[in-house]
Amino acid sequence: MTVWVLCCIVFVAATCSGYQFCQFPPELWCSTPEIEKECQVTNQCQWWSCLSKVDAKPVDVVVYYESYCTECDTFFEEHLKQAVNQVGQIINLQLVPYGDTKETPEGESWKFTCKEGEYQCKSNILQACAIDLYTNIAVQYPLIACIMASNGDPEEIVKQCALKLGGIDWADIIRCSRQGKGPELEHQMGLRTKALETREDYYLPYVTVNGAFMYGMTEQPVTDFIKSLCQKYQGPFPYGCRLQKSNPSHTCKQN
Repeated sequence: MTVWVLCCIVFVAATCSGYQFCQFPPELWCSTPEIEKECQVTNQCQWWSCLSKVDAKPVDVVVYYESYCTECDTFFEEHLKQAVNQVGQIINLQLVPYGDTKETPEGESWKFTCKEGEYQCKSNILQACAIDLYTNIAVQYPLIACIMASNGDPEEIVKQCALKLGGIDWADIIRCSRQGKGPELEHQMGLRTKALETREDYYLPYVTVNGAFMYGMTEQPVTDFIKSLCQKYQGPFPYGCRLQKSNPSHTCKQN
């Protein structure tokens, strides 16, 4: 970004915040802490510092869950939906549909057994295929959320959700689930999930943020979940983060 653009950003922000006379030209306003203070643009220069930081890593959010799980449905509909809508651009969302599924080898594939029956297992596999085929969060999350919120034949649900959202090939997802790739993808989800099952705090949905378990997240307000994501992001805040009252003067960390 050019100095001219920087000057425009800081000048407009400073003017709106009650800027008074400053003896230094705009291109020097952010050059030293002393000048920032004298020109009353400290907050604006901190924001510019964030804008200059282009290598901020997204916040890793991993959700371990399963279909036909009431608590999981609630988390998807209330917490995750708002997080994706408000701050989706700063998170790296990883969905792991497996839960309490049991598996046994069957030839070169896997056989799955679920507490809620065949439909639950089939839905988990279909979701694993959808996650593999559609990695863009803007496509992936609405599709998985639609599947989670529906009841009935999982394959028909996938078809109806794909048609509703548009731009999704439901036949590819179903084909994946019926072939060897689907069970293998679900097996990989199982390997990730089983690593957690020995933990005393394990329950579904199990949510981690940057590797740390978010205890009791499903019982907390949605705003607390979003605030926790914003607080862990080191780059410039998107609009959704700036809406959170607990983060009025965010500055990004420097590596």
